[in-house]
Amino acid sequence: MPSKKAKQPKQDGLFGVSLSCPDIDNLPLIVDPMGSVEVRAPGSIYQPLLLTSPDSHVDAGPGRLDAHEEAFVRDLIKFLCPSGNYPLSGNTPLKWGDRDVWVKRNIEKRDDSFRLRVDDSDWFYPDFIVWIVDRETKTQTFGFVDPKGLIQGARAGWADYKIVSTLYMPHVVESQLHESAEKIEFEGEEWVFRVRGVLVSTSVLSSMQQEAKFHVRDGKGNNVSPSEADFNRARIVFQKTDNSYIPEVLRLLTEDSELDDCMSLAALLHHPGRYFTPAKPVEFELDLRKREANLSESGFVAGVVQDYLKPDDDGLYGTHVTNKRRGELTACSDKAMWNHECPSEAIWKIKTGS
Repeated sequence: MPSKKAKQPKQDGLFGVSLSCPDIDNLPLIVDPMGSVEVRAPGSIYQPLLLTSPDSHVDAGPGRLDAHEEAFVRDLIKFLCPSGNYPLSGNTPLKWGDRDVWVKRNIEKRDDSFRLRVDDSDWFYPDFIVWIVDRETKTQTFGFVDPKGLIQGARAGWADYKIVSTLYMPHVVESQLHESAEKIEFEGEEWVFRVRGVLVSTSVLSSMQQEAKFHVRDGKGNNVSPSEADFNRARIVFQKTDNSYIPEVLRLLTEDSELDDCMSLAALLHHPGRYFTPAKPVEFELDLRKREANLSESGFVAGVVQDYLKPDDDGLYGTHVTNKRRGELTACSDKAMWNHECPSEAIWKIKTGS
């Protein structure tokens, strides 16, 4: 009786077709059914990226991708390679214009994985490292991206450790790097090194806007729901059914906003390593806020996000809180002139020009 031919293992591709994988060392990541293109993890320094098998008896690991993670990788690659000219080697980067883009799966709770922590929270292991190398500006961006359902996945709202780790902790890391080295060299030249993150929300915008834990204050100090642009400034991008959200992810990894400036100040105030003298209203306000408030770093960051995320009608940030602070200090100055009932640090702020 002839022996039955052994079945080749099967693996669903990111583009929805089955793959035959007789050699695990060459496990494909992408199959494009339109062009029948198979590649190993393009632009990836971790081989392979494992997908979840439809067969309940087959377990893939470590670090297999769930549906939302698969969608992010697929959308990123399709955006960067719209014509389907995916690199055929794991040693070849993806290209974003003239910039090189490398993707790495960041596996949770592994010693060699990237992680961030704030206060006494759990460690945050973002799902992906997106390393962007810009040789024209000599800038390396160590980016990280984490697709997450934020209604359930960020129970503490703006104070949740995943959000604080994404918004704030990269500035703490950068500050510590600047303290430990005068310059960072790469390929024999001095480069700028940045750390930035993005959360890709799998929770839809309308649901997020209904959550009080994500409300912010407008220019008059009223609690309001953030717009999509506000969430973007908070480094939260909403996953779409196509790859139209990917440009915003890449922009946020390579560009900063007014909120990032606030986060950089917060890092300086909580981890002083460089000389800092307040010079602008926001600097005086955050410095005084730090002196007055007995808050954890997460609590401090959450308050800053609520006050500085949404612009007023003139496009200015933090208007209500800086106006309130200015009024407090003016009243305090008047009291100090007569009976010295004002806290010394507030008088110091007035004397230095706030």
